[in-house]
Amino acid sequence: MYGLAKAFEQSGGVLLQHSRVVSVDDDEIIKATIKNEVYQGYNLIYATHVPPGVNLLHFRCAPYRSYALAFKLNNDDYPDALAYDLQDPYHYFRTYLDNGEKYLVVGGEDHKTGHEENTEACFSRLESYCRSKYDVAEVVNKWSSQYFEPTDGLPYIGELPGHKENMFVATGFSGNGITLGSSASIVLSNMIITGERDEYAELFDPSRIKMVAGFSNFVKESADVTGLLIGKLMPGEKLPSFSDLAHNEARVVKHSGHTIAIYKDNSGQLHALNAACTHIKCNVAWNNAEQSWDCPCHGSRFSINGEVLTAPARKDLEMINLNNEE
Repeated sequence: MYGLAKAFEQSGGVLLQHSRVVSVDDDEIIKATIKNEVYQGYNLIYATHVPPGVNLLHFRCAPYRSYALAFKLNNDDYPDALAYDLQDPYHYFRTYLDNGEKYLVVGGEDHKTGHEENTEACFSRLESYCRSKYDVAEVVNKWSSQYFEPTDGLPYIGELPGHKENMFVATGFSGNGITLGSSASIVLSNMIITGERDEYAELFDPSRIKMVAGFSNFVKESADVTGLLIGKLMPGEKLPSFSDLAHNEARVVKHSGHTIAIYKDNSGQLHALNAACTHIKCNVAWNNAEQSWDCPCHGSRFSINGEVLTAPARKDLEMINLNNEE
């Protein structure tokens, strides 16, 4: 990736890091706003899992989380191939080589985002499964990731539905980003540079999904929802007691007709948020493995302070100041 980035910059490209695009004006000349800066271009490609905002593709791509562990073994029984089992949820095994050191990477335990009550247990099950198959010396690292599963099994690569012909998308990779990401770069660069559509552009065409009646109005009503459902100040004594909430634990509660996401940090301080995702108002769920609030509908993820971690949401969750004054 660093080699590709260097070649891109040597060719005149500019990379902006830690720069969330907050809005896009999709005209003949595209204008993308990042903070207070506006960047212009003739074409735009959303290569961001799913495009931000509200789009038809969000209702045809289901978000999933996947887990992985890196092990050192007591022997040299490292696999010389990538292997999958046929369990549900599945597991896979491969060897990673770093400066001559071998590591066993085991992944799986996939589930829909926001649908697993105890995500930390996914790591525990994965470790237990691996120890039943290999002589494990130690767990070196662990991580999880998110991918999007398309309805019909094929990715969506091409012109972004509902927008002008100079806006493109690559999404729905089913966790096979190395292969399908490379395919997307070939298909999209060919479409932009030559204006031609080859057989793969036809196969992966996002427009194979047809708009349904009333969807345009739904998008206008749902896009970039602002919280403001309960106001930013709520007297603490009006809320139920959270003394039973352990440090580093979270809960979604309903109070006075409102839904609130509460997290207690290691110091005992409460962090309260409007639980309505700013994408289209689905209630978020707690991810204890990643310490994040995840939306089960379309995969938006937020920090304990409500900051957007993962699109399609573009706005942070509304923070609620718990106050002991009326």
